[in-house]
Amino acid sequence: MEKLLLVLIPAVCAGLIQGVTGFGAGIVMMIFLPMIFPVVTSAGISQSICLVLTFMMFLRYRKYANLKLIAWPAVIFLVISSICMQFSQYVNQNLMKLILGIFLLLLSIWFLFLARDDFHPKGIVSFLCVAISGMCDGLFGVGGPLMVVLFLSRTESKEEYLGTIQSFFLLTVLYAVGFRFMNGLLPFDAISYILIGIVGVLSGLVVANKIVERINGELLKKLTYVLIGISGIINVITVLL
Repeated sequence: MEKLLLVLIPAVCAGLIQGVTGFGAGIVMMIFLPMIFPVVTSAGISQSICLVLTFMMFLRYRKYANLKLIAWPAVIFLVISSICMQFSQYVNQNLMKLILGIFLLLLSIWFLFLARDDFHPKGIVSFLCVAISGMCDGLFGVGGPLMVVLFLSRTESKEEYLGTIQSFFLLTVLYAVGFRFMNGLLPFDAISYILIGIVGVLSGLVVANKIVERINGELLKKLTYVLIGISGIINVITVLL
């Protein structure tokens, strides 16, 4: 029961933040889940919960999707993600938690200080964006940030961007969840946690839809980025001490 609550509460927070800011609920889930599950299991639970959000967004914007933009990134992303998912099960979980902590800290620094709206990756930089995203997805179930940058630079409207990236995420998350189940990276007994997480994330979205106009979305984003950084530092400290 205690574990169910420790999944439900972060899921509500993830849905709330996603609903207000459009920010990735998966990253928010991965701040908390590794406190009670191994990193590998946490990634699978997080992706399974966020699959519902991805599907809902896909249904809403699917008619605007530019599927031509998805093909080559999806192939590279899925190949690298698959390799990293297989690799992750053989890595010491304390080391995985340390790597996750460093990743979250770097992600926080990126969002707070380095991310730019006018960044347009091309050539080898585009490939690296996809490759790094696939690696992070395979290890931690968080492959979105750099893909957001990539698709924002290649689409001409908000609707085209949302339709394209949600189509990409639906494909990759469906694949990842199936891959994790088939390879024993997401145990069958995690289903109860996934279901309660889905309830939580949808509840958070409902609340967000009711209060979105009363909350400063930009301030909430910055606070979330800071929380990601603090979580990363805590992960690193708890492993090293």
